[in-house]
Amino acid sequence: MKKVIGIILIVAVLFFGYQNRSVLASNVGGILYNSPCATPKAYSIGTIDPRFNISEADFISAAQEADSLWKNEGGEPLFVYDPEANLTVSLVYDERQYLNNQIDDLNNQVEEQKDTLKPEIADYENRAAEFKRRNAALNDRISYYNNQGGAPEEEYNKLLSEQRSLQQEAKELQAMAGTLNQSTDQYNTQIQALDQKVDAYNDTLETKPEEGIYIREGRDEKIIIYFNNSRPELIHTLAHEMGHAITMPHIDDENSIMYPKTTEAVSLSSKDIAALTEVCREQSIVKTAGENIALLASDIRSFAVNAMNSK
Repeated sequence: MKKVIGIILIVAVLFFGYQNRSVLASNVGGILYNSPCATPKAYSIGTIDPRFNISEADFISAAQEADSLWKNEGGEPLFVYDPEANLTVSLVYDERQYLNNQIDDLNNQVEEQKDTLKPEIADYENRAAEFKRRNAALNDRISYYNNQGGAPEEEYNKLLSEQRSLQQEAKELQAMAGTLNQSTDQYNTQIQALDQKVDAYNDTLETKPEEGIYIREGRDEKIIIYFNNSRPELIHTLAHEMGHAITMPHIDDENSIMYPKTTEAVSLSSKDIAALTEVCREQSIVKTAGENIALLASDIRSFAVNAMNSK
C-alpha cells in the first residue's frame, strides 16, 4: 500500500512539474543565475564633519541626486536611501580639504591685493609721466632764457614756482614708490605663501589622490568623501564612489562619471551606460561562489573573535 501511495505521489509531482515547466524553469534560472543589479543597494549617512558647512539634509539630498543616476535596464533604481543601511556615506575633513580651503583664502587675498595694486600703479605711472613732461618743459624754458641772457623778473619767479612745485611732486612720487614697493613686497610674499600651500597640497594628493573612496571589508562597506568644493563636484564624487560600490570600473573619458579624476559631470556617459550594462549582466552562481565563501569565512572569523573576547 505504501509503495502504491509513493508511486502516486511521484506521478503527481512529475505531472505538476510538467504542467508548470515554464514557471519552474524560470525559478531555477533565478536560482542558478542572478544579477548584481536585481536588488537596490541601500545606504545610510554616516558622519558629516561640521567644517564642511553642509547640513545632513543637504548631504542626503546630494546623495539622492547622485544615486538617481544609477538605474538598471528596466529603469529601476540601483540605490535606495535607508537610515539603517550597512553601507555608510560620510564627509571626512582631512588635510586635503584644510589645504584646499587655505589655498582658496590665499588666492582671494592675492586677487584682492592685485586689484588694489593695479589702480595704484596706474596712478603712479600717470603722475610720473606728467612729472617728466613738466620737468622737460621747465628745463626747455630755463635753457631758452639762459640763451637769451636771463629771464625777466616775472618769468623768473614763475620758473622758481614751477621748480618748487616739481620738487614737491618728486617727494610725493618717491613716497608713492616706497608704498608701492612695500605693497608689491607684500603681494609677492602672498604669492610665495600661495605657492607653498599649493606645493603642500600637491604633495598630499600624491599620497591621497582620491576626492572620495569606497571601502569594503567583509560585509562592512563605506563611502568616504573628502571634498565639498561645489555641489556638482560633490554629486559627481558621490555618484563615482557609488559606482564602485556596484563594481563599476574606471573609464578613461572625462565626460564619464567613472572617470578617475574629479569633474563636475553629473550624468552618465554612453561609456558609463555600456559598462553598467556589463556589470548588471546575469552571472552564474558558480562565478559568485568564491565571493560568497569569502564573506562567509569573514563572518565566521568575526564570530570567533567576538566569542573569544566575550570569555
